[in-house]
Amino acid sequence: MDVQWWVWVIIAVVALAIMLAIVMTARKGRALTEQRRREEAQELREQAQERQLDADRRDAEALRAKADAEEARVAAEERAREARQHQEHADSTRSEIDEQLAKADRLDPDGARSTDQRGEAGLHRGDDADYRRGEADGRREAAGYRPDGTRATTDDYATTDDGLAPEDRPARDR
Repeated sequence: MDVQWWVWVIIAVVALAIMLAIVMTARKGRALTEQRRREEAQELREQAQERQLDADRRDAEALRAKADAEEARVAAEERAREARQHQEHADSTRSEIDEQLAKADRLDPDGARSTDQRGEAGLHRGDDADYRRGEADGRREAAGYRPDGTRATTDDYATTDDGLAPEDRPARDR
């Protein structure tokens, strides 16, 4: 089996070329894999950056909403303070009016009857609190309460065909 030396050289060159091709293909595959991984990592970084921007935007919106709520709370407190001041001023004005009318009643030689601010003759200003209580009683009755503070029932509002409540009808018709 005497193979000539040049055949062995050709076999060696072909084997070397095959090995070189395998190494080159492996390197190129590894390079492609590395490139694919770099691109994937870059894509993940971009997604993370977008999510970070979204989170920052939401933080800013939350801070803005919190600031708006705080501003509304401060405005509400200010309006409540102004309402208290107006009420205090109105109360002090009423007190001054009551004192002025009481003085007028003391000075009046005809008696203690005067005309109140509403133009109703004969109402003594000292009875104004009773008058206001009467207004409040009227509001309570309109809201479904009796003057004694208990809850009204449907019988309290019952009427007959003639439009009169049972207690307003003559005794013989009941």
